[in-house]
This record gives sequence, C-alpha cells and structure tokens, in this order.
Amino acid sequence: MSDWENVYKRTMAQSHLMNEKISRRQMMKIVAATATTASVGMGARLASADTKGPGWYTDDKLKGKVTMFVSAGQRWELPARGVLPLFNERFPNIEVDIQAGPHGEHVTKSMMLATSKSSAMDVLYTDFGQWPAFYAVNAMEDLEPFAATDPGWYADYNEDTPTGVQYRVPPNAEGTLYGLTGDGNAKLHFYRQDLMHAAGINKVPETWEEALEVAEALHDPDKDQYGFITTARRGGFAGWVFWGMLASYGGEWFDKQAEGGWHPTFNNDKGYVALETLMKLMKFRHPVTLNATDNECNSALANGSAVYAPIQWGTAVLQNPEFSKFPNDIKTGLVPRGETAESSHRPLMGGLGQYVSAYSKNKEAAWEWIKHLNSGDYTDSRISDAYIEHTGQPARISMLNKYENIRPHFAGLKASFPVAVSFVPLIPEAFTLSDIIGNEVTSVITGEKSIDDALKAIDKGVEGVMMDSGYYG
Repeated sequence: MSDWENVYKRTMAQSHLMNEKISRRQMMKIVAATATTASVGMGARLASADTKGPGWYTDDKLKGKVTMFVSAGQRWELPARGVLPLFNERFPNIEVDIQAGPHGEHVTKSMMLATSKSSAMDVLYTDFGQWPAFYAVNAMEDLEPFAATDPGWYADYNEDTPTGVQYRVPPNAEGTLYGLTGDGNAKLHFYRQDLMHAAGINKVPETWEEALEVAEALHDPDKDQYGFITTARRGGFAGWVFWGMLASYGGEWFDKQAEGGWHPTFNNDKGYVALETLMKLMKFRHPVTLNATDNECNSALANGSAVYAPIQWGTAVLQNPEFSKFPNDIKTGLVPRGETAESSHRPLMGGLGQYVSAYSKNKEAAWEWIKHLNSGDYTDSRISDAYIEHTGQPARISMLNKYENIRPHFAGLKASFPVAVSFVPLIPEAFTLSDIIGNEVTSVITGEKSIDDALKAIDKGVEGVMMDSGYYG
C-alpha cells in the first residue's frame, strides 16, 4: 500500500473516531449538568442570581408540549439540550421533546411532515439553506406577530445577528421573519503558523496567488505533509468550494435573483479563473480531499497530515487540545480574494436555526422555546454559557466577542460575517443546483472534462432546472 493510501485510510478512520468522541463527551456533559442542579458547571450557573438580563421573565401559566426535530450531534442537538434546563426553569409547564436523528433522515422526515401538514412537529431545527424548500410548501409560521410582543428582545436580536444569516422573505432586512438563526458559520482560512514561519513566510495570504505559494512551500508528501485540503467531495461540497472561490473573484450564480433574471453566470472569465485556481491548488491536495466533508478535513488538519486549508468551514475542533495535535499553531483568517479589480474577500456564510411549524397546535409555546434558544445574554448569560459549553457556534456578534478567548476561531467568524455571502441562493432548488455544480467541478479535477466544457455544462444544467421550475415565465 502506498503512503498516499495509508494517509487516506488513517484520516478517514480518525474522522469517524473524532466525531464519535466529540458527541460522546458532550452528551456526558449534558447528562452531568441536568442530573442535579447542585453539580459543578451548569448547576453552578443556575445558582447565580446576577446573570439575568433585561429580557428575563418566567411564565408558569403557559402550558403545552413542543416537539422539535433536529439533526443529532454537535452544533445541532447538543446546544439545544444544553439550554433546556434553563428553559424549564422559566417555563415549568412546557415540555420540550427533542427528537434527534441522522441528518439525512431528519431532513427527509421533516419534509414529509411539512408536506402532509402534520401537527406532529412543532419546531424544525435545520440548516437555513434548507428553509426555502419548507417555505415553498407553506410550512413556516410568520414570526413577526410573536416577535412584536417583545420589541426589546426583537431589536436586540436584529442588532446582534447578521442580516445575511437571518431567514426573511424577501431575503433582506425588511423581509418578513420566518426563522431564528442562533448558529452562524463561514468559510475560514486555516493555516499552520509554525510551519509558515519555519518556511520564512510571515504574512498571511491575502490573495489566491499568495495562497498557492504557501500551499507549494508547505507541501512535503515524503513527510506525509500536504499543502492543501478542502471539502471537495463530489456534489454540493465541491460545488460550494468552487462558488466560494468564484465569489472572491466577484462572480455570482445568476445575472439577477429576481423576475426577468435567474440566468446562470458561471461560464465566464470569473468562473474560468476561479476553477483554474482551484485546479492549481489541487496539485498539493491531501489524499482524502476528493472524498472530504468537514469531518475528514478537520481530522487531517488535526493530525498534521494536512497543513493548509484556505477555504474551510469554521470549527472549534482544530484549536481544541482534546482533538488537535496543534491547537496553538492552527490560526484562522479571512478566505483569500482574487487578484482582479472586481475581487474582494467574500467568504461563504451559513447557519442553523429553527422555525415554528404552521401546523403546530402549540405555536406560542414553540415560539418561547426557539426565542429562548436564540436569546443569549439579553435574557440570561447562563443561556450563552450553556450554548457555548455544548458545542454551540453563535451567530450573535456579542457572543463571538464574549467567547473569543476560549474559541479562537470566533475571531475569524467575526471578521467574515460583515463581508460574507450566502453559501446558496435562498431558493428551493439550491441544493439540487449545488450538486450539478459540484459534479462538474469534480469532472475537471479528475480530468474527465476541460474547464471550458465543465463551465458550459454548469450553465446548461442550472438553466434546465430553473426552466423546469418555472423561473422563466
């Protein structure tokens, strides 16, 4: 077996072990925290009387059961379970049933319940990029009337949560609120500062040309050290890597996202240079790259076989000594920009959040639950503490500031959010389109197609979906 194959297999195995280890440890923390209010950690915070903010109130009159569907694991299920004891303190007569399951099954089941107008699901906790599909089947409750009952809380949420990750229709600050986004993420620039300094590189790359120089300088496969990694698994993952690079060169998905538009704009000079640059980086890729999602990338960076990831989703794992061999050497910054006049730092942004089902029979109780989950210090600083302790990654800027000292990558998120763009257009077809784009990107990387042919195929495939969906009248 070659070294390449050894590194690939070892990284894949470590990816699975890391994911299991994180989930297991966090679940143990939750069990310990909820078992007794006298325990250290969460229990100690429950006993503190000076944590309450202006949004604090309790209500023992409101009753009901809230069933929330959510993907299992970190950043999804775990932060919700972490803040649940505090919700029980505030609303003792509302039962919250957190139904967690594998992500793929969870999304499919949730859509089935939504389309059948079932009242079995009161709240869905999912990726905000998925929300347009649920909005399209009228499954989402308008949250404006609920938010209007607490204008102080609503103003705080709007001021503290980037508009780009809020779910509104239309997608701007004036749009109607249909979901609350407590979790925010962005593509970040991860680099090994120690290795860069050893190679005489003291400036963090600003452009893709500079990033290529770093990738080449750090690439040493004879030492199982690879100069580039990203989430390039065929389909959506590869598509989002390309879109992130295209955005940095000033590119867009469509001529305009409005009536009379929706014509794809990938096959142009911006698309060509973005895909050409990605191909150049692929010369230095880690063996797992073409099968990598976040877990595989994080494992390779944590074990040191990958040393440079200039376009990778944010994570706390790489700077956590429990899971990374190089927690103090892995740093974060803005994803590089292109070199042209139209180029700029435009990292991709995403997030996780909750909506109240239009078919729920417990809408007021459901609103109180998701509001609590998204409250932060405005309601009680214990909510923020519990959210972070249980793997939460906040969209709220105040929380990024507050916990930056213990979650170093929060600094990268804070710098990225103001200039970030959505990782998908907020339309129901977004994930289908992402797969089309990603499949063509992979065909270039593997030598099946030229860059020109792939870009033509992307435009043709995207246009076909948009035509079938009725976007052209």
